[in-house]
Amino acid sequence: MFPETIADKLSDAVIEQAMKLSAEERQELVVSYIAKANEIWLVQGTEGFVMFEDGENVQLPVFPHKDLAQKFVSMNDIQGQCVNIALDEFTQTWLPGLEKNGVELVMFPTTSDVENLVMTAEDLAAELNGN
Repeated sequence: MFPETIADKLSDAVIEQAMKLSAEERQELVVSYIAKANEIWLVQGTEGFVMFEDGENVQLPVFPHKDLAQKFVSMNDIQGQCVNIALDEFTQTWLPGLEKNGVELVMFPTTSDVENLVMTAEDLAAELNGN
C-alpha cells in the first residue's frame, strides 16, 4: 500500500490503490502523510488555486503527494499545475486565512461524483497538532 516513508515518485499501482480508498481512508492518508513529508500539495490553475464552489461553500482540494494531485488534474481535465506548500507555512499562514474566509478543505478528492471528506481549517490544524 502507501509508502511508510517519504517517496518522490509513487508507482502506478500505489496511485491506483490510493484512488480507490474510501473518503475516510483518503483523509487519514492526507493527515498522516503530510505530517511526515512536511508539505501539502495543491493545484494551481491559471486564475489561482483550484477550488470547488457549491453554492455557499468554497472548498480547497488538498493532496498528500504530487503524483496524487497530478492524477486528480488529469482525471478531471483541469488546466493547472501541482504545487507544494511547506507544512509550517500551510499551518501558520494558510489555515488561519482559510478559516477566516470560511474555506473548507477537501481531503484528497478523486472525482466529483465520488464521496469526498471535507474538513474545516480549524479541524485540520487540530489533527496536525495531535489534539
